[in-house]
Amino acid sequence: MSARLAPAWLRGYRRAWLRPDVVAGAIVWSVVVPQAVAYAQIAGLPPQAGLMAAPGALLAYALLGTSRSLVVSATTATAAVSAAAVGPLAHGDTSRFAALSAALALVCAAVFAVSGALRLGAVADLVSKPVMTGFLFGLGLTIAIGQLPSLLGIPAGDGDFFERLGDLLGDLGAVDGGTLAVGAASVALLLVVQRVAPAVPVTLLLLALAIGISALFDLRGYGVDVVGEIPRALPDPALPDVGAGDLVDLVGAAFGVMLVSAEGIGVARTLANRDGSRFDANRDLVALGGSNLLAGLSQGFVQSGGASQTAAAQRSGGRSQLTSIVAAALVLLTGAFLAPLFEQLPQATLAAIVIVAVSGFLNVAELRRFARIRRSAVAFAGVALLGVLALGVLQGLVVAAGLSLVVVVQRLSRPAVGFYVRDPEHGGWGRADRHPTWRRPVGALVVGSDGALLYANVVSVKERILALVAAADPQPRVVVLELAQTPDADVETLDTLGELADALAAEGIELRLAAVHAQVAELLRRTPLGARVSIDERIAEALASPPRGDERSPASSGGSDDDPRPEGAR
Repeated sequence: MSARLAPAWLRGYRRAWLRPDVVAGAIVWSVVVPQAVAYAQIAGLPPQAGLMAAPGALLAYALLGTSRSLVVSATTATAAVSAAAVGPLAHGDTSRFAALSAALALVCAAVFAVSGALRLGAVADLVSKPVMTGFLFGLGLTIAIGQLPSLLGIPAGDGDFFERLGDLLGDLGAVDGGTLAVGAASVALLLVVQRVAPAVPVTLLLLALAIGISALFDLRGYGVDVVGEIPRALPDPALPDVGAGDLVDLVGAAFGVMLVSAEGIGVARTLANRDGSRFDANRDLVALGGSNLLAGLSQGFVQSGGASQTAAAQRSGGRSQLTSIVAAALVLLTGAFLAPLFEQLPQATLAAIVIVAVSGFLNVAELRRFARIRRSAVAFAGVALLGVLALGVLQGLVVAAGLSLVVVVQRLSRPAVGFYVRDPEHGGWGRADRHPTWRRPVGALVVGSDGALLYANVVSVKERILALVAAADPQPRVVVLELAQTPDADVETLDTLGELADALAAEGIELRLAAVHAQVAELLRRTPLGARVSIDERIAEALASPPRGDERSPASSGGSDDDPRPEGAR
């Protein structure tokens, strides 16, 4: 590989990093392998699918990604979205289910790569934290109710969460004692070791113990279901056997995967900010696309940035993406030589691993925190939660995205509008509600919005300004609109400013504009409004400008290095 094509981390690699990276890779392997086996079950696939998908995902991100800590492999949320998207299209055909799961990974690869190329890295942040918390809470309950039958040794139910819950309660009398004992012991071991010795790779330890005990005591002979025959799990590059129509049907789910991948991207960004390393969300979308490309071609399923795997890499002291490469090599060896060992693994143990993993989604403490800060946040979280439980994973994701869009639109469409007053001692400007002792200029009303004016909110801002003018006593002769928060303007904004000028003129009041950005000033000059209103760099200049028609022409915007915003609004 030429120096120019080599990843940036490899070009600057130091020999001293080798040992910590190899150790960290082994630790990441100890987390990724059990999760790959368990989360394949969430995705509705056999364990080997997880082992086949992981190496390519780890390798691609290591070569293309920017975070030195993020580990890309199977995650609970994306596996659940995969199963929800593929199930209705597979119609009970297991081979088609597997092909569609791999196809979804390829569609995700395209969506991630195109989004990164278009610099849409911030799209994953559009779902608000309360809404995502509610969605994940509902997702955790949905996954758990699907795994409890395996933990209890009873038949699995069908339908939505509430229907499955009803089936589960109705079958409690048929619980298999041996299966329950294995499942309960697995859950207890996971919880206890995580609490008293968090550095121990407890999931891998549990797998080894469960497989050994199952083989030694022949748990299958006592009615305990086990995984069964597993072929060697080496990636077998091939295109999934699906049609073009299937790929189109999976596009919506791929965007859903990108939304729930926000957790991994957020973890990577947080770690980068903490250690001062470079992180590029757009480049990482492309890297996630590469990971899913190799996972799909390896007959695997959707992969994403995993919080627990990444935390393990961070705690282990890994210094670069070589950690993921080492882990990928170890997973390959596991699939090649150790996959048959999983045949004796009790299904109840797999279910316990999944249930304990998704228990982290049931974040009651976070909901309580939201309630202390803002009750509406809890309401949004509750709606997202119920959307998942009542409608299903994909539909619940649509509800979550829709709720977040409502929040964004609400905030953008109703920015706070107020009038400014002046510090009588130093001459600075600030909002009247924040400076009750400052004075309003005589004969004028200086107004402004806390957000940028755009087509979605400019009518609301205009109406609020007119209301402030109507309530002012005495009535102003001049209204100065401060536009420091508006770096650009669309057609609707320019037209509505013209309507505002007309409405004020009808009352004998002149509109003037202050703190106007150069781009906005240029656009104003292309409209009739530009010839009718004063356009100034500062509020003081706008107040001093003579009425339009006098000899002096207003100053145009754009040349000052000073901050044009009122001092009190900074």
